[in-house]
Amino acid sequence: MDRIIRLCLASTHFFPTHGGAQLRFLRYIPGLRKRNVLTQVLAGTPKQKKQVHEDFLGEIGPERGDLGLEGDLLGQVPFKRVNIPDRAGWRRSIVFNQAIVRFCLGSESKPDVIQIVSSLQPRSIPWVKRLQDNGIPVVYAYTIPANLPSNPLRRAVRKWSLKRLYSQLDCVVANNQAMGSLTFGLMGKTRLEIIPNGVDLERYRPAYSEEERQALRASFGVAGEGSKMITTVGAVHPRKGSDLLLESWVRLAKRFPEAHLFMVGLRKDLQYPKLGDFRSRLDGLLAASGAADRVHFTGVVRNIEEYLRASDVFVFPSMREGMPNAVLEAMATGIPVILTPFVGLSKDLGEPDREYLLVERDPEALASAVGDALNGNGLGCRLGERARRWAKENMDLEKSLDRYAALYRELALKARRQSRPRAVS
Repeated sequence: MDRIIRLCLASTHFFPTHGGAQLRFLRYIPGLRKRNVLTQVLAGTPKQKKQVHEDFLGEIGPERGDLGLEGDLLGQVPFKRVNIPDRAGWRRSIVFNQAIVRFCLGSESKPDVIQIVSSLQPRSIPWVKRLQDNGIPVVYAYTIPANLPSNPLRRAVRKWSLKRLYSQLDCVVANNQAMGSLTFGLMGKTRLEIIPNGVDLERYRPAYSEEERQALRASFGVAGEGSKMITTVGAVHPRKGSDLLLESWVRLAKRFPEAHLFMVGLRKDLQYPKLGDFRSRLDGLLAASGAADRVHFTGVVRNIEEYLRASDVFVFPSMREGMPNAVLEAMATGIPVILTPFVGLSKDLGEPDREYLLVERDPEALASAVGDALNGNGLGCRLGERARRWAKENMDLEKSLDRYAALYRELALKARRQSRPRAVS
């Protein structure tokens, strides 16, 4: 049996905020445990504007039973939350960096490897080195393309600072080839691993029968001859292209009078006051469609797989992503997937017009593609079958977990062999 490896996941924000990378690593915990990687979580307090649950006061623990599936997972691991300043900036990151060092160097909590999940800043370099000097390798998950400044000078300075940071790490993990390419010029001699997010092929599967599918649709209020179900998963937010999808809906609602659009995810347009204009735009598009009653904003749900299993088509019009879990999950479910080009789009998702449709960021083009997938000519079925096959062959979560466990074990054993001198703490 492999030797036990103790892993610390660290992030300035964690559940109950809904960061895709944080939730993904949280869902990895049971699978890592089966591979003798025991995880503990260190999290900061989320910014007030990002809190999903109104009663969250900053000291939430795993004993809470009303937080949904991810909250249940927290009950399986040692979990510590530390209070950090609410305002973004150097003080927030420094306080959290100091907390990481205190936590990791504690005699009871000292891990073999630390995995940083949230954004890592160049000001973290002293604390990264402190951990390494105490024999703790530092891994960073690069999960979404950096939003670099448009000003050439500021852009160059930002790249220089990121290169300084990444060169200090033991390993950077990107979740697809495109993300790996974006980081390569910033890496120096630091190790780069490309490990797909992976998808749970048992949870995300096609319906066993048409009866199962129809029963799910009926439970969501979609029933009757000719009914169609269009689904997207992700926060309602400008970056996710929610307005583009609703622009397309204005056209689709008339062409398919029995169709329903499900927008599964957090209503960030309601959460953030600065998105007031965006929210007004969405309201205008809903009114223009004449079918606002057939658009369903579900909020965050526990049973995403059932929404996908019941759907006729999945649409993902985001502008910037890493490896979007929602797309992998839709592909694994065997429904046709329609994407618009986004920064971070990779060949790891398959081939356009084979495993998915890729259409320009135009409401007419998007509506046309969705219509083609819905019209019963066999296109949707062929896309769904190829997508499911691709996910099974290339995106199996078990393979990704094997690679993460092997990486953590290798880094931990290397650190032990090197026997770095212990720094005075």
